[in-house]
Amino acid sequence: MRKFLAVTFVGAVSIFAVASIYSSVRSDSVSFTPPVAEIVEQADCTTPDISAPLSGLAQMDSQTIPMTEPGYPPSGFAPVAVIRCERGENAAGGLTIDAVRLEGDVSAAVEAFRTESHRFRDNISASCAIRELEPIGLWFVDASDDAFRPAWPSAPCGFQDAPLVSLNALHEVSRQQHPIDAVSADDPGICPGSIGSLFELTTHDDVDKSVRADSENTGYSPLDSPLATPVDDVGRLQVCRYNLGQESLHIRLPLTDSVELMHAVSAAPIAPPCDQIAQQVASIDLRRADGSGGTQVFAERGGCQRIEFGGYRQIPALITELLTR
Repeated sequence: MRKFLAVTFVGAVSIFAVASIYSSVRSDSVSFTPPVAEIVEQADCTTPDISAPLSGLAQMDSQTIPMTEPGYPPSGFAPVAVIRCERGENAAGGLTIDAVRLEGDVSAAVEAFRTESHRFRDNISASCAIRELEPIGLWFVDASDDAFRPAWPSAPCGFQDAPLVSLNALHEVSRQQHPIDAVSADDPGICPGSIGSLFELTTHDDVDKSVRADSENTGYSPLDSPLATPVDDVGRLQVCRYNLGQESLHIRLPLTDSVELMHAVSAAPIAPPCDQIAQQVASIDLRRADGSGGTQVFAERGGCQRIEFGGYRQIPALITELLTR
């Protein structure tokens, strides 16, 4: 694992980077559990705090106050299923918010949430290289349809991986779709109005350093963060496209193209030297249908046609075509 962060001890002058969060800073963290979750009469994927960011009618990582606060699993609650809220599509191509019922080893899943969280001690200020976002709407339900929203256990820099593993082991048994009136599933949603310059010129020396870091597994790799970086389980990706720093046409890729893009990105080699500044760029937030993810990918639609994904990498022309069509 190669997650990198900068750590500052308050009152000291030492600032340093560590290569492994879990092995190097555990002694500098404290354990805690969040407040116990509220139990409600049923799971609901249609509340504005869930449906608006999933639909793209609000920013996916907006700080909307949850109508039901996630928390630690209540003692004595016996879940029989998980309800996961997802961005979906009906037969007519309309946008839906789906309540997906998952079953299987639900006991193992709830136990993955019934664990201590970890954070840095109060005398430490940390700047992390990763951005991890948990599912926007996730519920455990019991045989009476009572439900609670679990709080994802935290690590000193992000979230723990165990809940994702346990949820991936469950299987879908039903899906209830709630249409979003007059919104197409192809709607790209809200993009930032503009972005600054993202790419720099590189020399042979720059490339050699990147190749060495890549081969020696030093530096930061987005693939080290399973929650933040979906690949096979990626949802339909929003592509925010810009021309000369100004807002341009935005698109939402089909699911097959989204998966193809992620396979290409995750296997992309270090890009060769570049002496061109791209005038057309794209920004992509990697998200699953449930809103989880968080890794950002930036791509040159012109110039040297590189991507920023744990360093400058070269993508096939087919992927560039996906981003420019």
